[in-house]
Amino acid sequence: MQKIIILMLLFNSVWAVDNFPPPFTAKYSLYAKGIPVGKGTRSLIAHKNGNFEFKSTAKTTGLAAFFRKMNIEETSLFVKTNGKIQPLKYVYRQTGKKFRLKTVIFDWLKNIATSKFKDKTSLISLKDKTLDKLLYQLVLMQELQQGKRNLRYRVASKDKITTYVPKFVGTEYIETGIGELETVKYERVSSNRRTSLWCATKLHYLPVQVEHVEKNGDVFLMLLQWVQGL
Repeated sequence: MQKIIILMLLFNSVWAVDNFPPPFTAKYSLYAKGIPVGKGTRSLIAHKNGNFEFKSTAKTTGLAAFFRKMNIEETSLFVKTNGKIQPLKYVYRQTGKKFRLKTVIFDWLKNIATSKFKDKTSLISLKDKTLDKLLYQLVLMQELQQGKRNLRYRVASKDKITTYVPKFVGTEYIETGIGELETVKYERVSSNRRTSLWCATKLHYLPVQVEHVEKNGDVFLMLLQWVQGL
């Protein structure tokens, strides 16, 4: 019995240090200016080769798709090495009325990331703990679960490393498709938009509501409707 207790304590100690989210799938409703326009998903998959895949999708549906068909898919392929989370490949693909494709390939042996968008290729010098534009939100979940509240991330974006500093705003209760959830709200402001994340304490700090307010005042929002794995 004593050996079992010791093993349990060791396991809980390791988990407390890591606190990485387990594989999950979440489904969202999308709104533009308060009007339902589509559906979205987020999922974390653990592959047999040891790699992980974090994916986010959004697409217009119904009448919104008739006027402006759009599908957006972001994928981050990454590994966990000695406690470090390292992106391998980031892909942003938009189809529908417009087509856009952005990729960032990470070479950690050379500490170089190759970013491609349209006909432009850029080389980015990597620093320790550099993430991609999607993966930082997964690390945010992990760090909030660890008890961290002052957040700062290096993100490979376009042709340079950008520092993301989400600011803690407060705690709020958000009504979702699975009921009311207690959340912590974080906000990040860039030159062209303000992004707010409401992360649920009981769902490993999954962002259950995400709001983008564009520079021109347009508001886009995604709200959790269903989740499995958390």
